Amino acid sequence: MRLRLVLSLALLAAASPAFAENWQPVPGENGNYYDADFMKLDAVSGLVVLREASGKPRGASYKDWPAGKSPILVYAVDCAADAFVDLGIDMTGSTALPKDWRNSPKQDDIDLGVGHAGKVACDKKASLPSLP
Repeated sequence: MRLRLVLSLALLAAASPAFAENWQPVPGENGNYYDADFMKLDAVSGLVVLREASGKPRGASYKDWPAGKSPILVYAVDCAADAFVDLGIDMTGSTALPKDWRNSPKQDDIDLGVGHAGKVACDKKASLPSLP
């Protein structure tokens, strides 16, 4: 019985999606980081999706950061319109984009809402991989 439980948990962990993470400091914002591997261009809408968090990265995974870290904030930015979409909060680092996120209402002023991570996203837009 115990062996079955261990095997079941191992299979479940292997079947769970693994997200690559590459947390980089946000220029001009001390203690804030953006995930360079998560940042992608949505070819359908032209929006750049990104996520950022505050804390002290210890290793590649958000789960390994020490206590006191902020939740991950997820955004989509429209560089041409200087607008952004708040896509919510991710508490674990493994949450997918919300359903119908492309149709969410935009708010003005990327710098005010997203901060310097939004500028990084816009600067990298031309070289970002596309969302699947």
